[in-house]
Formats: sequence, C-alpha cells, structure tokens
Amino acid sequence: MGKAYAPIVHHFLKLAILIGFTVFTAYLAISGDILLFIAPQLTIYVNLAVAGLAVFTAFQLYFSICSIKQPVILCDCGHSHDHSHSHEPPRSFWKHAVIYSLFLLPLLLGTFLPNQALAGSLAKKKGMTIGGGSVHSASGPADLVQLGGDEDPAVKELFKADKYNRDYAQLGMRLYKQDLIEMKDEWFIEKLQALNTFPANFEGKPIKIKGFIYREAGLQGNQLIIGRMAMTHCIADISPYGIVAETPDASQYADDSWVTATGTIGKMEYRGQTVIKITVQSMEPAAAPSVPYVYPDWDFASKLK
Repeated sequence: MGKAYAPIVHHFLKLAILIGFTVFTAYLAISGDILLFIAPQLTIYVNLAVAGLAVFTAFQLYFSICSIKQPVILCDCGHSHDHSHSHEPPRSFWKHAVIYSLFLLPLLLGTFLPNQALAGSLAKKKGMTIGGGSVHSASGPADLVQLGGDEDPAVKELFKADKYNRDYAQLGMRLYKQDLIEMKDEWFIEKLQALNTFPANFEGKPIKIKGFIYREAGLQGNQLIIGRMAMTHCIADISPYGIVAETPDASQYADDSWVTATGTIGKMEYRGQTVIKITVQSMEPAAAPSVPYVYPDWDFASKLK
C-alpha cells in the first residue's frame, strides 16, 4: 500500500515546494523586500519569474490531482500480496531526501531568517570608498572639452573637464548653484563623484547627508565616516561609499548607527587624494531606511539636459 501512494506523495511534495517558492518570491516582490537583494532595474525579471512559477504550480496541481484519480498497479502477477514480513525503505529514499532538501532548505532559510541589510560589517571587509575615485583615461590626461548649456562662463571656468569628467562637471555646476546640497538616495553616487572631482569649488557650501556611522584606522578622534551602501546589480556587488565628517562629539555616535548631519564642505587629503569632508554643524540620530541601499543611475547625464 505504501508503494501505491508513493507517486502521490512525490507529486504533492513537488506541489508544496512550487507553492512555497511562488508565494515567497511574490511576497518579496510585492513588499519591496526584493530591493534588499537586487537593484530596481532587475525587478522586472523577478516579476516574470513569479509568473513562470505560478504557471508551473498550476500544472503541478493538475498532475497531483490526476495522481489521486489514476490507480497505481504494483504488479500483475495475480497472487495475493497479503503477507506480514517487513519492508525496508526503498533504495532511492535517501536520494529523494537529498534532492528535496536542496529545494526545501533555501526556502526555509529565506522564510525564517530575517532580512538584514549589510552596513559597517561589509565596509570593514571591502573597505570604505572615500572620494568615489577619479574618472580619467588610463593612457593619461585627456584634452579639455567645452561644456554645453547656458551657464555663467565664470562657473564653466570653475568646472573645466575632459571628456571623462564632463558629465560630473555638468552635475557639479547644478550642485554649485544650490543653497543646500542634499545627498539624497537619488544620484548619491553621482553627486559624491562630482563633489570629489571638483572639491575646491565646493568649500564652504552647506551640505546635508543621512547615513550610517563607520570608523577605520587612521581617523582622528573627532572624525568619523558617514556612509551608504551602493548596489550596482545585486547584493554580491555591494560597495560602501562615504564622506569623512568632523565633529567634537564624534565619540558619542556608535558604529552602524544612523544619523542625519548638516554642515559645510571642506577638503582634506585622504590616502593620497584630495577629497571633500564635512565640518558638522548639527548631527541627529536617524532611523535606518527600510531599503538602505543607493543605486547608480547610468542615464543620469541625459537627465541633466
């Protein structure tokens, strides 16, 4: 009798696994928690995956129902199988157990383990990026290019750029005219690159930033780093970016705690390059956002026009 029900059990186990993955993936997509694992531009593929899983689940439901209605003939030998000796588990039992566990284990881990965003712990492993890095040709300095637009010629003179930095120069001119430079999620990386490409132009400018506290060797007692985690495609390529902030109360803020800081921009030497820093005027505790990552905008230059 046990063997007769084996195909039914297998069909319903497959159905349960498919339902589990469909519901779990759909929950991540609907709740927005999927952004803890992939960048927004990739969510369309998750939605397509949910649709595909739903189709497979429907087919498996059909097969499972058919397995109940269709009788299973164990043999046609004609003699009675009413005997009392014990049956050992089939040889394939452990094989099936291993195969099903390969699907059940990640589903259970994803369901019951909390979704926690990476912050300071990952920054310690990968190293905080201060300054964003220069954008230039590997073969040497490039010729300067003429910046477009109807900006004041005096401002254009401040933001001389080559073809590699031209887009950041355009963004820099926009930031230069703002009364307060706010480092919001949108264009966070692009703004940081623009500020660090032309640090002298922004000295004394007011700035506001929200991020997590991070410290590393070499910082002075009144210095800390206000950072954000940047995701390009998925959680595997996350990189930390930040700005050095100076405040007499630096020791009062714990690592990985979130703050909102306002101050003025200055510049400093950091690991052989000139980068911006923030002289803090006020710093307050802040709640961590539900999705604490920032994402690069590959089309930001076209949106400047």
